Amino acid sequence: MTADDSQSGGGTNKVDAVIRKYDLVEMGAELEDRWVGADGEEESTRDLADYFNQSVLESAIEGSDAPTLSGDIQQVYQSLREDDADAPLIRSRLEQSGVDIESVMDDFISHQTVYRYLKNDRGAARPERTPAERKENAIDSIQRLRGRTTAVTRQTIESLEKNDAISAGDFNVINEVQVLCEDCGHSYDIVAFLEQGGCDCQSA
Repeated sequence: MTADDSQSGGGTNKVDAVIRKYDLVEMGAELEDRWVGADGEEESTRDLADYFNQSVLESAIEGSDAPTLSGDIQQVYQSLREDDADAPLIRSRLEQSGVDIESVMDDFISHQTVYRYLKNDRGAARPERTPAERKENAIDSIQRLRGRTTAVTRQTIESLEKNDAISAGDFNVINEVQVLCEDCGHSYDIVAFLEQGGCDCQSA
């Protein structure tokens, strides 16, 4: 994928071209709804790019002889994008099943492309939010990222162990983000810090 992947040959918008190629009906409208928060929760362009790319990959797999690989499309996608220990085997299985994985990955898009598509091609704009709504959206985003980081960490450990790169027994992943106030020395869990509106010492 090139540094600027916003366009596909002939001046056609890449997002729409890929949508047509993989028959991702209503994907454009769905990206817009998710970005502007039509259901009350705004999603980032990075999350939307991952969602779009996973949909492309899933469509390619379902149209091949390797439908079993679509069971956990998020994990397959992450392995391919991060080129982790499982990626060579996944690539081999896909290629043997008739999936041109290099071509599929060339059709992946970046978060910058999502943003340009939404702003320039669909004319989308996010509504103004109140401070309380912005705080709620920020908390939701952090919790999603925390959950994703925990899942990726667990998958990485399990993958490395399966490939004899490390040894691990039963384990848990503890994912904590703390905010330390340099003025009073108190620390808070990030969600608690945001929910209460900052550090206690600032309202004293």
